[in-house]
Amino acid sequence: MSSELSGFTQSWAGECSAWECDELGHMNMRHYVHKTDEARRGLIIRLGLPTAFHAGTVSTVRCRDFHIKYQGEARPGNPLRIDSAVLEIADTTAKFCHIMTHRDGKIAATIVETVEHVYLPENKLFPWPKRVRAAAPHFTADLPAPAKPRNIDGVVPHVGMNLSEVEAAGAKIIGTGVFGAAELDISQRVTMGSFFGRTTSTIAWFREGWPEFEDETYQASGKSAALLEMRAVIHNYPGQGDAYVYAPALTGANAYTREFVHNIIDPVSGKSWVSMQASGCKFDLTARKLIKATEVDLTLLAQGTLTGVVA
Repeated sequence: MSSELSGFTQSWAGECSAWECDELGHMNMRHYVHKTDEARRGLIIRLGLPTAFHAGTVSTVRCRDFHIKYQGEARPGNPLRIDSAVLEIADTTAKFCHIMTHRDGKIAATIVETVEHVYLPENKLFPWPKRVRAAAPHFTADLPAPAKPRNIDGVVPHVGMNLSEVEAAGAKIIGTGVFGAAELDISQRVTMGSFFGRTTSTIAWFREGWPEFEDETYQASGKSAALLEMRAVIHNYPGQGDAYVYAPALTGANAYTREFVHNIIDPVSGKSWVSMQASGCKFDLTARKLIKATEVDLTLLAQGTLTGVVA
């Protein structure tokens, strides 16, 4: 551990399993988030809430705002660990930081998230108990430089556009489905990792954002796309049996990155489930590195850019 991570405590350790990897040959983004879900629980237990994730609990902790930067690929068999710390604690919420590293100490991903303490019978936020406040200083650290946002603002509130607003702005619905029991946490609400999973499972349909995928020779030559950074904010928590529609939008592009907003929306009420800001790039699967966009790429992307879609 570097001195920059003083104040952090190990909250999870394991590996990247082959079944967690996708066609790019590295761990799919949803599993970075699922492992962070477990690290969060580990930190919460250490803070003095040992039954917060037991069956029948009446109070728990859930994630509301999640920012991740992918900084070093995790590939099959790679050992990984997560060290976590409290950045700040308020009356009913707290901000945590999680650093996922490889065995050699190189960073795989950094996460900064806002969590909330919730009383489940009334689905209402309520204050942290005294024992958590007493323990928090022993697990508190400053935000390390590697975890600071790069292309995505980690503070500005998300709007959470409704369905009619998203469609009026020109975004197309490219995905839809119904959330299942396996996607829920102890509060019986869909986890952040499941939102990431629904996004990554549908993104191949997003032609405006990735026109390269229309060219059969692009992927055949060992080229694809990769996510660099993402921030997701949950506006309403769906449960088992709730439906969703998924409408992404390209909001900007330069030679190195493409900026997106993903909206996952309740088609019944029209209200936002979650909004996501994302930054991605073209990716060479052989060299394992970013590919710069060409002028032709940027001209084509400009035609599909939407300025009226926000997170």
